[in-house]
Amino acid sequence: MSRHDRALILSGGGARGAYEIGVWKHLCEMKWRPDLICGTSVGSINGAAIVAGLSVDDLVMLWKSLDRDKIFRVPILRRIMNFIRRRGFTAYMDTRPLRAFLDSQLDVNAIRTSDIELVISAVNVLSSEIAYFDNNSIGIDHIMASSAIPMLFPWQYVGGEPYWDAAVMVNTPIAPAMERQAREIVVVLLSPVGGVDLPLPTSQHEALERLFEHALIGSYEAFRSHISREQEKRTRIASVSPGKMLGFQSMLNFSSKQSDELIDAGYEDAKAQLAEFFSSA
Repeated sequence: MSRHDRALILSGGGARGAYEIGVWKHLCEMKWRPDLICGTSVGSINGAAIVAGLSVDDLVMLWKSLDRDKIFRVPILRRIMNFIRRRGFTAYMDTRPLRAFLDSQLDVNAIRTSDIELVISAVNVLSSEIAYFDNNSIGIDHIMASSAIPMLFPWQYVGGEPYWDAAVMVNTPIAPAMERQAREIVVVLLSPVGGVDLPLPTSQHEALERLFEHALIGSYEAFRSHISREQEKRTRIASVSPGKMLGFQSMLNFSSKQSDELIDAGYEDAKAQLAEFFSSA
């Protein structure tokens, strides 16, 4: 396992992933180039796109071109028939459109030969073990597995084993960067919880939403609470997160309007929240 100077950590969060492109735009303007990118779920998709060589403009256009039909379909009739025939569990959504989209956009050979190491996470559905896949093995199957939202999207088979999104366990996969002794780490969170002070929930809906946001950043907060002072001395860690609640609906709102808003927000938040990180470099 080689040592790296800089690592970029991209969290999972569905359609909120457009925010990460805004942060990446600012990092590119600051000429901050990572040696390692670690991603979960949509973070693995964005990470793969960056490592495959897509430019900032390409990534912005890619996100602005997205709509729900390019990501998933909801096969109502098939679900009804499976229920009637008692065929057991079936995911709510058909993600074959996402596979076709990734096939058309990502050059797997470019990922495997890149000088940026890519590590993406997934969870084995049978053993509940976290798996990390890197450039040497990553293909479309691995990216689909990392972004297979449990229950909503079907699990994907890799090497004969079923995997799905690791967001429930490592939504912010910083461990590989620490293991590789990265000197600088930029973490992109897709939840405002932990990054800003929020008012108390005023309804059951708001309380449930806050609980969901806590789950999104749980792995990162757990890491922060256990990092040693010695590790803090060795590694500079900065995070960027949204400044306001984004709502449940934002997770699956693949639309050019939301992508536009989140890319702009990610860019502006990165400028503000990373100012000290860059000034003290």
